[in-house]
Amino acid sequence: MNRLVVPADYQSHLERAFAQGGERMKDVPGFKEFLFLAPAEGDEYIVFTKWESEQDFRNWTESEAFKRAHTGTNPNSPVKSDLRNYEVKAFANA
Repeated sequence: MNRLVVPADYQSHLERAFAQGGERMKDVPGFKEFLFLAPAEGDEYIVFTKWESEQDFRNWTESEAFKRAHTGTNPNSPVKSDLRNYEVKAFANA
């Protein structure tokens, strides 16, 4: 999960940038799910990706596709990012 703190005047830009995130990821080996969660209020967004394995995630972050996806990002962007990996310990199906 990547927690993004985004100033109000930059939120629409970020939302456009992530609008097709799941579609772009669908052919990445080991990729399972993409969710882009916008805040009901406030400035915190969550980018959630689900992978077959941690190694699949690492392979993607070291791939040319990852580099292309992040090319041209603004080095002066006001977005603050906190990327963390989590292990699933329990879940429920509806």
